[in-house]
Amino acid sequence: MKRIELLAPAGDFESLKAAIANGANAIYLGGNAFSARAFAKNFDCDELEEAVKYAHLRGVKIHVTINILYKDEEFTHLFDYIDFLYKIQVDALLIQDIGLLKAVRARYPDFEVHVSTQMTVNTLEALRYFEELGVKRVVLSRENTIEQMKYICDHTSLEVEVFAHGAICVAYSGQCLMSSMIGKRSGNRGACAQPCRLPYRLEEDGKILDEEQFLMSPRDLCTIENVEEFIKAGITSLKIEGRMKKPEYVAAVVHAYKKAIDHVYDHHLEDIDSDDIDNMKRMFNRHYTKGYAFHDHKIVDQDYSGNRGMHLGYVKGYSKKKKCVSIMLEDTLSQLDSIVFEAIDKGRPVNKIYKDGMLVNEAHKGDVVEIEFNTPVYEGAVNKTVSVKTIEALRKTFMKEGKYRYVSFSFYAYLNSPMMLMAECDGEHFEVISEYTCEKALHTPTDEMRIEKQLRKLGGTIYEVDSVSVDIAEEINIPISILNKMRREMVDKMNEHFSSRVIHHEGIKTYEVNKKENVSGNYYVCVRTLSQLKCALDYFDHVYYYYQSNLDEALDLFDQYEKEAGIYLPRITTDKEIKEIVQSIPATIKHFIVNDYGFYRQYKDKDVILGTGLNIFNHYSASSFDESLIVSYETTSKQIETIKDYAKETIVPIYGYIENMISDHCVISQRYFGKKVPHCSLCKKHSYRLIDRKDVAFSVFTDDACRNHILNAYPLYYSHYRKFNTSYFMMFTIEEDIQDIIESILKGQSLSKYIQTTTGYLS
Repeated sequence: MKRIELLAPAGDFESLKAAIANGANAIYLGGNAFSARAFAKNFDCDELEEAVKYAHLRGVKIHVTINILYKDEEFTHLFDYIDFLYKIQVDALLIQDIGLLKAVRARYPDFEVHVSTQMTVNTLEALRYFEELGVKRVVLSRENTIEQMKYICDHTSLEVEVFAHGAICVAYSGQCLMSSMIGKRSGNRGACAQPCRLPYRLEEDGKILDEEQFLMSPRDLCTIENVEEFIKAGITSLKIEGRMKKPEYVAAVVHAYKKAIDHVYDHHLEDIDSDDIDNMKRMFNRHYTKGYAFHDHKIVDQDYSGNRGMHLGYVKGYSKKKKCVSIMLEDTLSQLDSIVFEAIDKGRPVNKIYKDGMLVNEAHKGDVVEIEFNTPVYEGAVNKTVSVKTIEALRKTFMKEGKYRYVSFSFYAYLNSPMMLMAECDGEHFEVISEYTCEKALHTPTDEMRIEKQLRKLGGTIYEVDSVSVDIAEEINIPISILNKMRREMVDKMNEHFSSRVIHHEGIKTYEVNKKENVSGNYYVCVRTLSQLKCALDYFDHVYYYYQSNLDEALDLFDQYEKEAGIYLPRITTDKEIKEIVQSIPATIKHFIVNDYGFYRQYKDKDVILGTGLNIFNHYSASSFDESLIVSYETTSKQIETIKDYAKETIVPIYGYIENMISDHCVISQRYFGKKVPHCSLCKKHSYRLIDRKDVAFSVFTDDACRNHILNAYPLYYSHYRKFNTSYFMMFTIEEDIQDIIESILKGQSLSKYIQTTTGYLS
């Protein structure tokens, strides 16, 4: 039985070694450019080539992340980079950009492609679209449940990868624009500033309810107790998050999950224990959640967003004179550990520990110690955020070479003939023939045991001897130095073979994109309320209604205005929801704006417009579709000028409150219940906004599927939109009276008398 893959992160070469030494089957990493973790150390080209050889020698695969959206001017350099990755035999590419994905499939036919979680794929319908494109694997959204995962795995030939451990996003990956819209640091470009980790206040019907709380900062995912459920569901690969983490963190997490996986397949092997869990927590601890996969609604701790560490003890008192805090220990404290005081959220590395007035290197449970600390603190828990002993122990796991391949030796030596050493390793055969001609022993002949002993001396290599067969003539003399030289030569030969294996054979093909005749001048309008719909139908022919439970009433309005109905389909759905939506929409409806690949596949034979959920960001993406498309909210004026020559119809968003986040988490029930309570109906009774530290307000609405939509503080509006000579898109969500806004937009006038706006990336 092929075992589930354990896929580990590596932000640098030491983390790569830590992951491999502790049992990872594959490593994902990024180069210095084109990576979704722009602030990790990452790998330069020389390091990448060394990393591939290092991993392949040890039987481990390398997946390189190029999972961001790309600007048009970056593609020349990007293809040079992928050419390099192809030549150094990288195993797979992890991709978000749909244009790049299609280009890679054409340009490098035998380069394995994995669809990133940034592509927001969470339905079987979407997977089937990528099946048809020839990708090998899809990384599902973190929001998929284990039941949905099993359903998908049972009905697809694609490999399915899921996140099993580490930091999670509160919003759907690939659909989050919060960082981009607030500070022009795009998560889709690998530069997310993590605004979800900041504190917010919740406003209800215009009244602020509380002081700041961390309403959107998720706990870390931990599914180590559910490994068997992943295996039974048919998952191909368990992914550990952490390219920004230390090597020791990688070592602790990989070790624990490898142990859990091996126990499932080989029940006689030791299962995980509390020490394994504690080691993971000692390296980083934001409290754990089982996540959406296992229906854990306690996703967020609203009191704190950082590393909590492990409980160490309690404050007993503080001496202003000595500037020391007394701590009753409930765990071991060592010199150079780091601690934090919960009551004041401050801490420090512990350089000196005083016990009974004496300096000590270490103190234990039950001891009362004093620590120098300038800030007075009189009560509360004390946590240890860095454990030097744990770090030292974890470093030992990857500082010494491990054994990764088993080899069987066969040695032959006869009088007046060269000696021959043969090896079989992982199905491969190797041969070394010595130039030395064997002679009859004058005194003590070399025996078989001595030869076997020398051949087994593989310390410091990655090889473990499985068996040794010796066939030699009697009374023969074999110099040990020659035998050792043959063994070393054999190791070098095997190293070269395994580290330099060729997995790409077809070569690099040419790939070009063609310009298209394009349509322009149309206005496309999406509305979310019936009153908005009435107004929009007075002004426009291409009106789309945001799909929701009152669709029938909306369709009646279209009929009254004798206009063809258009439906704006959700950016996020499940397979069950897709089926329900398709069944509820009359077959006579022809016009759709689709925002995910599942709906795109469902309605390809209709009049489809690709929505912003598909992140069309460059001319490669635009040229790979035959449909009209709305460009990403993150495209600039310069990009639009290039894109419009490659699309059937380029539609530019010119007005609307941008959906910064779509989340299965609920900030409203988080505030009231400390977790998500599905369909609690609070959102039906009140209006809500999130208020940040700068008193900027973000409106929140909840859809029929109980997902939060967090809107940008200010609507996008670009009054000079006609300069693009394209078609144009407006989206109305929370606005009440839209007539004046529409008339101002059509006249190209400012909206400042109605509302504060932003020009986004268009300016």
